[in-house]
Amino acid sequence: MSVNHILMPSYWGREVRHTHITQGSKALAVVFPGKNYSAERPLLEYAAKVAKEYNCDILLLEYGYQSARVDLQREQMNIVVDECKAAITSLPVYEKFLFISKSMGTVIAGRIAEELEIQKKTSHLYLTPLQETIPFIQQSAGSVIYGSIDQLFTEQHSFEISTVNNIKVYRIDDANHSLEVGTVNESLAILIVIINLYHEYFRGALRI
Repeated sequence: MSVNHILMPSYWGREVRHTHITQGSKALAVVFPGKNYSAERPLLEYAAKVAKEYNCDILLLEYGYQSARVDLQREQMNIVVDECKAAITSLPVYEKFLFISKSMGTVIAGRIAEELEIQKKTSHLYLTPLQETIPFIQQSAGSVIYGSIDQLFTEQHSFEISTVNNIKVYRIDDANHSLEVGTVNESLAILIVIINLYHEYFRGALRI
């Protein structure tokens, strides 16, 4: 296994540092952070660890505005998408993609799979998606995990994707947009449940 850092210029005037972990795999797991939820936070950190257990190569993305420590403006979303596409296309060609995304990252992941025309060889793990993600989910294969008290993805939104054939939808009761619940211990117990769902996702995506 080797770890390489891909340094790229960014619109925000700071270099971004994407992390590429290689294990000689033909499958690449790409981690798309949330707006304020980096790849080092629990839901995404453990998703990457599980990807490593399944011998995937991994790309941990960093957004330019995150590197610059500034807020993202809505009209700058296209720039984030383009910079992430540049990172992915800079790598060798992979036979299979596993897009692991959180919140705003679910929109970016959906757009990139569509714009790079790799949807047919991409499996998605959408974590706490947004309403804007629904059209992409409806064209995807993979899994969705959301919290029952997440105000950004409601039961009505879940209903809109309930009939998508290739998507498994999991609701975490009493969990918020970070998939956390009341106490620290309860949240850790929920995290174990979610990690087991990760294993199920990877087995299905890689057909193990």
